[in-house]
Amino acid sequence: MALRAESAREGSFEEVGLNFDIRHLGNASRTDPATAAARGLVQSDQRLTVGVDVVISRNLGRNTLNIQGNVGYDFYRRNTRLNRERIGIGAQTGVNVGPCLADVSARLDRRQSDLESIGFVNLPGIDSIENTETIQSYRVEGRCGYVYGLRPSLGYEHRRGDNSNSLRELSDYKSNRVFGGISYQHPVVGQARLTFEHEDISYNNRAGTPLAALSGYKVDELRLQLSRDIGTLLTANAMVAYNWLKPDNRVTPGYKGLTWQIGGTLKPGTRLQISASTSQSINPAMAVEALYSKRTMNEAQAVYAVSERISVKGGFSFSKVRYGGAQANFGPLLDRDSFRRIFAGMTYRANRRLELGVEGGHEKRNGTGALYDYSSGYVGLRGRLVL
Repeated sequence: MALRAESAREGSFEEVGLNFDIRHLGNASRTDPATAAARGLVQSDQRLTVGVDVVISRNLGRNTLNIQGNVGYDFYRRNTRLNRERIGIGAQTGVNVGPCLADVSARLDRRQSDLESIGFVNLPGIDSIENTETIQSYRVEGRCGYVYGLRPSLGYEHRRGDNSNSLRELSDYKSNRVFGGISYQHPVVGQARLTFEHEDISYNNRAGTPLAALSGYKVDELRLQLSRDIGTLLTANAMVAYNWLKPDNRVTPGYKGLTWQIGGTLKPGTRLQISASTSQSINPAMAVEALYSKRTMNEAQAVYAVSERISVKGGFSFSKVRYGGAQANFGPLLDRDSFRRIFAGMTYRANRRLELGVEGGHEKRNGTGALYDYSSGYVGLRGRLVL
């Protein structure tokens, strides 16, 4: 039986699906019992997520239009004040003019902040963690040249992150990034791309507050990207970059060093698929009192097709985060974090339209001090119906 792997479909198509995910959370509060009670939460809970997802892909002559979106809602049985919308919508269009291509894209994500990655603030009860975060991004890039050979490019991206919680609004940020470079593609060698990028991040709500010294930073980055398909057995991609991070205020040390994203998918047979990746990235600190976050992530997953309809999977992920310039003005200090997760599951495809799955796993977090530490198990049932 051939393994069913997710892949991008070619040509024009439309798809609308209804999905649900119901799971029992052994520790929905992501804290110890005393901290959960102080926040007005209970640990053991059940959460139902329902939603609609839409995928639209159109070829308009030489041009393309792609839209992907999911709109849903989280319902908690006991921690009802965590009920929140969960929205993710993205659109991208490619416009060809002669040998040049203009890529324009936009994306919006909105949801309750993940409790395992949010810092504690001195607010009463559940207000200490109740927070809806909204992230927007807008990107345009122009490339000229033919499919194979050298292609110069130039682009711009604007991002912003907003919080609904009054204290967390101090970490609302805006980012402006310009980038340019050259790429090379060959049907045998693969694809390579070298770019130089400059990004300016600002926290405009921190002026006149204890976080005024963490007003923003700038990053210059030299990035090399490589990708290659080695027959049908192995697909590999790699990105390695050197970064120069410079705080706007010299109170916080900067950072000089590597970031990367390296991954691959191995198909040793018709039934088994193994994926693994490692990455390190620098991002704005949206959930804690800090200037930036440096995250290192390692993860792996294996999927085995038992039959045409049934597949099983298992995997793990491990991440470490360091928060540059972390402070403790509105709650206990959080300057480091680690998160471990193992999981296993099974998927049953009843037919072309209906898919059901079960999954279980265990999570563990270690942060600065015992306040941020927790462990939790979960088990869930999910389904998707294509209309």
